[in-house]
Amino acid sequence: MMKCKHCKSGNFIKNGTNRGIQRFICNDCNRTFSCKPPKFGKEIKRQAMLMYLNNVGIRKTALFLGASRTTILNWIREGHETLVDFLSEFKPDVSEAADIIELDEIYTFVQKNSSGQQFGLLILGRKNVLLRLK
Repeated sequence: MMKCKHCKSGNFIKNGTNRGIQRFICNDCNRTFSCKPPKFGKEIKRQAMLMYLNNVGIRKTALFLGASRTTILNWIREGHETLVDFLSEFKPDVSEAADIIELDEIYTFVQKNSSGQQFGLLILGRKNVLLRLK
């Protein structure tokens, strides 16, 4: 069932159209909204985040996915906020005696560019562990 996007109320009525899209007005909060589906789905947003994490520039990502640079930046900011929220609630198992783990290039990168204490997040299935790298 459709609800108001602002107050989540089901108490609304039709309020004309805008460019062929039906508009509604909420009787509770007096704001208007439409039932227009989102232009980009979760898969496109996921691709944008993967491209960003693999050092593809914002302009190239926008060009490849057919979105504006502002939209790509907003998706990245949303992803950042989601990650910050997740990490604020995250209670990792911190262990002084970790098993032997091969880090290869990552360890070399951390050693060369270290400016202080470094941590890494190890995810194995459903178990998450925060490791101190230095």
